[in-house]
Amino acid sequence: MGIVYALLLIRSGGQPPAGRGEAPPVFMELLRNLMVYGNVGISLFVSWLLITRLAMMGFSQEGKNYWLLKAAPVSTATLLSAKYLVAYLPTLVLSWGFLVAISLVQHVSLGTLAFSLAVVALTIAGTAGLNLTFGVIGANFDWEDPRHITQGSSGCLSMLSSMVFIVISLGLFFGPAVLIKLMGGSEAVGQIIGLVLGGAASLACAFIPLWLVRKRVSCLGEAS
Repeated sequence: MGIVYALLLIRSGGQPPAGRGEAPPVFMELLRNLMVYGNVGISLFVSWLLITRLAMMGFSQEGKNYWLLKAAPVSTATLLSAKYLVAYLPTLVLSWGFLVAISLVQHVSLGTLAFSLAVVALTIAGTAGLNLTFGVIGANFDWEDPRHITQGSSGCLSMLSSMVFIVISLGLFFGPAVLIKLMGGSEAVGQIIGLVLGGAASLACAFIPLWLVRKRVSCLGEAS
């Protein structure tokens, strides 16, 4: 779908369809903003399955060899940080690569591109925190078939919560920028407000859920 979206942008020249030319200027401006900022949504969609896979199964994929990590002199904070970065960094590279490519096709300004890159980095940070939290809660080390790594409702809740978070965070990031620009104000001011609101929500989701389950990590793999 990401490739199809990129091809459609190339065919349209990165501009919204003019139609009969009767659309109000405000509507066309809104459509142009949605196309520019829509690149971020498509970029996150492209990488969503990867972040879910890497973060949700970060602990469970160790299987019966998890005791090696428990026996190693590694603190809970270090272990959580390592699992977090293993999920976060590859997803960030994939998302940024797609975003830069599609932005070049659309001839997006450097300021908007920098803003979009920051939005992607922060949103992925929050998504990784949520998915890794559910990965800790639903950790399963007794699987034999890789298709059964996840168990119970943790996987469904992880995907649902991350989808809801992405929608809300994009609204916080882009809402102020679009509204202020439509009212004739400075788009840069709206982007700064969006970064503050969306960034706060993303960082909260990146750290608070993991902090709440940190004590559970030391008990993983132990018989109940």
